[in-house]
Amino acid sequence: MILLYHKVHPQNKTCWWVDVETFHRQLLALQGRKVVYLDDYDPSDEKQVVITFDGVYENVLQYAAPLLRMLSYPFELFVTSDYVGRDNAFDRVEPLATFADEAQLATLVSMGGRLQWHSRTHLNLGPVTDRDRIVDELEVPPSLRSLDPSGFRWFAYPHGDYNNVVVEEVRTRFTGGLSCVQGNDSDRYTLNRLIVSNDTALEPASRVAVIVVSYNYGQYLPEAVESVLRQTRKPDEVHIVDDCSEDNTSEIGRYFADKSRGTIFFHRNASNLGIIETFNQAVQRTAAQFVCILGADNRLRSDYVERLSALLSLHPHAAVAYTDYALFGSRARLIYDQNPRERQGRIIKDHFFVVSFPDFSPEARGELGKANFIHGSSMFRRQAFDQVGGYKQEKSRAEDHSLFVRMVQAGWDAVRSPYPLLEYRQHSREQANIRLSTHIETQFYRQLAGQREKELAELSGVLAERNRLIGVLEEKMSKLEGHPHVHSRMRRWLVRLGRIARAPFADEDRRWLGQKLRERYANLRWPYI
Repeated sequence: MILLYHKVHPQNKTCWWVDVETFHRQLLALQGRKVVYLDDYDPSDEKQVVITFDGVYENVLQYAAPLLRMLSYPFELFVTSDYVGRDNAFDRVEPLATFADEAQLATLVSMGGRLQWHSRTHLNLGPVTDRDRIVDELEVPPSLRSLDPSGFRWFAYPHGDYNNVVVEEVRTRFTGGLSCVQGNDSDRYTLNRLIVSNDTALEPASRVAVIVVSYNYGQYLPEAVESVLRQTRKPDEVHIVDDCSEDNTSEIGRYFADKSRGTIFFHRNASNLGIIETFNQAVQRTAAQFVCILGADNRLRSDYVERLSALLSLHPHAAVAYTDYALFGSRARLIYDQNPRERQGRIIKDHFFVVSFPDFSPEARGELGKANFIHGSSMFRRQAFDQVGGYKQEKSRAEDHSLFVRMVQAGWDAVRSPYPLLEYRQHSREQANIRLSTHIETQFYRQLAGQREKELAELSGVLAERNRLIGVLEEKMSKLEGHPHVHSRMRRWLVRLGRIARAPFADEDRRWLGQKLRERYANLRWPYI
């Protein structure tokens, strides 16, 4: 697909002008596709896209080029030499606009643009058969050619029109030609283009769904939904799910769904299903390839969907794209301080406390099974979700941790965006994540206490046996007083005693027992006691 733009400006003045917001949204829809130069374009590859501008107007430099450079998209600029640095006053129908001058064209080249040829005067060549006239339109002035040594290899027919004579002359001078009204997708010299207007809807390669789940979080729900609606890359679906709340969640959810029918959907569970069943059912209602679940008490930064959907598009082997997050709320500082020092990031105006997580390296892959560093509102790939069977209940892991571990164990990767794109409210020990971590912590200490009790029971048994054998030893020693072989027998008993009094109290026991024996049998002069 080859796209054709003319003007990009904050105002959508006519059908030839695309406003900046729409232009940005159209560019974001290309994420997951391959945006290439014309020299690299393969019409048979449906994922390839070429972005072209005819004119070229200076508003392309002002408004389009920065966005293209931000997204690292290459672009083609078809220049009409007689208009360079002038305005379009000759076009009485169109609002006045100025063409880029040579310095601006050079700047566009430095930003990733490539200059191509659009004729000398923009003459409609469709009815022209005079070769001298045609050749005059096809000659590129040396001053312009010097602006881009890699450019001027392609020609765009003015008004999209051409005839066989024109095409023959173009073949002798250029490596390809573009139309917009009478081309095709197979002949390199008559490739067609899609004229893009403000109403052109470019279908994204992958659809994104954001699921906002609430259970008695009606007071926070509007903030969560508004943060989703303010995304620079609008999600294709927004699902508000009420897990049978007893507050005003239902009222608020229905309000948003009625306000944006076809984009926002509201569902209320007939009974409280809990996290896992609610999440799994909600995912099954979406038709999106990329899914994010947002707790109703949290918020997304406005570039969350844009950045994470781009990461999943660029990394087809990644099941999940995760981020750092910014804690906020009455307990934010407390939770922030409980994080390891290496994860404590910036503190912004004593309000947002950024927590950073590691990149997904081979070492991090191994660590994920032990401790989670991928938060529950990370964006995941639906294909991977279905493959591992969705959310499941585990005793030792939260539902999201379990999901991500099973995805990685299935061979998928993860990818991190190093920005705090999730605003994670910390307001109560009754939050689901706090309750779970407290439950896990309690389980840990219960297990530890049981282990200690078992060890104490074993030690008590050892001590009792030691005391019994010491009694036996004392009895035998009393019977051997005055016996000629007392020394050799005592040596054997001492060896036996050493086996009894093992670490960690062996030395102490030996000292104690030695002292007792010296006191009682001092007259024997036995050197080993």
